[in-house]
Amino acid sequence: MHRLIDDRTVLECGIAHLATHGVSAEALDELDGLVAAMDRAESWAEFHSCDERFHLAVARATGLDASVETYGTVLRRLYAYYLPYPLAALRESNDEHRALVAALRAGDARGAADIARRHVETLHRTMFVGLMR
Repeated sequence: MHRLIDDRTVLECGIAHLATHGVSAEALDELDGLVAAMDRAESWAEFHSCDERFHLAVARATGLDASVETYGTVLRRLYAYYLPYPLAALRESNDEHRALVAALRAGDARGAADIARRHVETLHRTMFVGLMR
């Protein structure tokens, strides 16, 4: 499990960095829409669905089609182990999504990668495996 989190961390940091170099206005609009949908989500399942679409949309924003497939595989393998989080915790993670979109919009590659790193690394503590360390 920790290996999957680490794999996602590496991929997500690279994706966030690369997405700053070519993200389109349409992609930013899509990401904004998904952040708004997560703000309105009334259940873990609804939030989770938007979360997956958000992260895959960031991967698509790199323009590297192979990255979407590779990243999607790691993401789905990790998602298989997710347990429902309280909506309050999900709202906090959505603030990180919002910050990532702002970094992408500003072309801040380093900031985007750092936000992505923090966003994923927290799983080491918040997923059930955090209790096993």
